[in-house]
Amino acid sequence: MKKSSNSICFMLFLMPLFFFGANGAKVDIMDTEPWPLKMESNLSFDIASKCEMLVFIEVFNSYDSLSESVLTQRVALKSVNTESVAQWKEATKTRILLNFNQLSDAALKELIPISKNSNWNALSLATLEQQFPSTFNAWYVATKLFYEDYVKEQIRLAALFPKITSEIIPFSDIEIQGHNFTDKNFLLTFDDGPTLGNGNTDKLIQVLDTYSLSGMFFVLGDNFEKRLKASSKQALQELYGENRLLSHGKVHKAHQKYAEWQASIDDTNTLIQNVFPTENKNDLLYFRPPYGQRNTDMVAYFTDKKSKIILWNIDSRDWSAKLNVQQVAQREIKLMLLWRKGILLFHDIHSKVQEVLPIVHEYFKDTEIIWMKPRDF
Repeated sequence: MKKSSNSICFMLFLMPLFFFGANGAKVDIMDTEPWPLKMESNLSFDIASKCEMLVFIEVFNSYDSLSESVLTQRVALKSVNTESVAQWKEATKTRILLNFNQLSDAALKELIPISKNSNWNALSLATLEQQFPSTFNAWYVATKLFYEDYVKEQIRLAALFPKITSEIIPFSDIEIQGHNFTDKNFLLTFDDGPTLGNGNTDKLIQVLDTYSLSGMFFVLGDNFEKRLKASSKQALQELYGENRLLSHGKVHKAHQKYAEWQASIDDTNTLIQNVFPTENKNDLLYFRPPYGQRNTDMVAYFTDKKSKIILWNIDSRDWSAKLNVQQVAQREIKLMLLWRKGILLFHDIHSKVQEVLPIVHEYFKDTEIIWMKPRDF
């Protein structure tokens, strides 16, 4: 994709957007930027980040007050693991408060004044609907609906943990979500490839090259082997260039209860090492379990091998047919402003990311966010 397509992609981003609330009602936001102010500096990033977090807190608190029975109904489960939900809530509050501490004094004073070092209760007192200027009404309505769905999505994952594991809660320090990165540092990651020659993987890498970006590609062993047989080691090395190739297992199957999980990991590790050898070929490459599902035995295996499991904290959901390019881009922008750091999850086997990345890159180009180099990680 050429840089000249930036303006086209960005205009698409401003087209009519549709949001679905928790009750399924559709809200039509016409001709309105997701954030009414220009994203033109670190200060503008911080102001937008502050407001995203304040709306998130408002929605979070509405879920926090629910009884167990009502929460169970709300997330459409037969039962919830209350300990895991409580763990996620506590971790989330801590992260949001730490993020508020990253805001500049100038940003704290803008739009909705917030005192420095405010605690959760103080932040919860903001009357957003009354305090936002009228020009922010459409953004506020859309953002509140977005977080209604997002908080429910996150609580549902926590409610299922550890019966069904996911990225929502780590087992140990060797599992990396991205929440502990330096402020405004973001890592691009891509799952499930590679596609066959001249497919979506190749097209995505062209986009990355255009914007001088790079990322981690978590490949499936079977897909990688097919591509290798149809190509060559040298061609794959040239294709991936400055990107980093890591393991997603042999097949796209939840590894938590997969009896062959170790063979899946080891076989894929050998395949990748034969083309992209590390200094020590006995190293166990970083691994991302499909769906984020893993077990404590797997974590112990990676701990013993002094390797890491790479999860994520900003899920694009680019695989979903219910989200178009503009909605995926907006989701990424909002979550980057909310969490202020982290690991972005995309899928190179799908085409949406090829359009989403230029939109996101263009949106933040005048701020000082850092796109991390995967080889420095």
